[in-house]
Amino acid sequence: MNTKELLKKYWFVGVIGIALIVFIGIYAVDEYKNREILVNNKQVDGKYVAYSVDGEDVLADDLYDTLYELNGLSQAVIAYERAIFDAGYETTEEMKTNATNSAATILSRYSQDYVLESLESMGYTGGMDDLVQYYIDSQKQELLVSEYIMANQDKYLTDSIGTNGRLIYHILVKCDTTEITDADGNLIGYEANPTDEQKEKLNKIQEALKDENNTFEYVAYSNSDDGSASNGGYIGMINEENRGNYDKFFAEAAMNLKEGEVSDVVVSQFGYHIIKNMAQTPEKLLEDYYYLSEIQNNNPTLAVKAIVEKGNELGFEIVDEELKAQIDAQIAESEAE
Repeated sequence: MNTKELLKKYWFVGVIGIALIVFIGIYAVDEYKNREILVNNKQVDGKYVAYSVDGEDVLADDLYDTLYELNGLSQAVIAYERAIFDAGYETTEEMKTNATNSAATILSRYSQDYVLESLESMGYTGGMDDLVQYYIDSQKQELLVSEYIMANQDKYLTDSIGTNGRLIYHILVKCDTTEITDADGNLIGYEANPTDEQKEKLNKIQEALKDENNTFEYVAYSNSDDGSASNGGYIGMINEENRGNYDKFFAEAAMNLKEGEVSDVVVSQFGYHIIKNMAQTPEKLLEDYYYLSEIQNNNPTLAVKAIVEKGNELGFEIVDEELKAQIDAQIAESEAE
């Protein structure tokens, strides 16, 4: 029996399917589309039913024909991952709100045709309705990966945090500076020499930070003169081991901040800085999108391993050897890079 036929026959054992497939015989509600989903192991005319939506049966044959028409076995891998997200995590109201906002933002920047093409390349074939679902799944993946990292802190966090590590964001207003030295010629600081325009900009930033409706990241994105502005001012982890890579006075101010604390104005060789220690405990660090992305970029197999482990925890069984080989190959390929 070929791979395609195996997938059709054993979908209800392996739970390899779209994100709506949960456990056999269990009712679930897809709250976003407001439809009742019934997953079972019944057959119609000798063919297995993958799931039913509002009383209408969707055959496993048709489901997997669609998957293979799109991109072959890789789509089954994607479907396997989505099934794990759906079975492992409840879709909360906060997730739906965040996903709806993200979808609106992406549609304001890109054409609908481009968005649809991108969704289909990732296995989302339900049209624009799937854009919100994609962002819901993305949030669930972040939760899954964060849990996996927390369970394997020695491998993924210890070296990154280092000694007294702080996750630093900042806002820069560039201006000319003059070195301040002591009687022996040792550098003890910098004096800022701003223009009136630069002074006004700094005052504007300070006022914006006082507004509770503004996040630090938004103010950095909107105003900072540093290249990190596009990432909300994200610098990354500064610790005792790497502080020498930064301006001495910038690093000193950053290292003295408590978690969540924002500095007064700091003058470095580059101008004025306002610095925030966004996180320093593992729990808070893993809430940060950019930090989590950085860890995943440095560990290409992390997400795949986390998904497979979560699948095992949920009792998912990959009954098709070719599909299992595909997932194993993803891990091996990433580790070889």
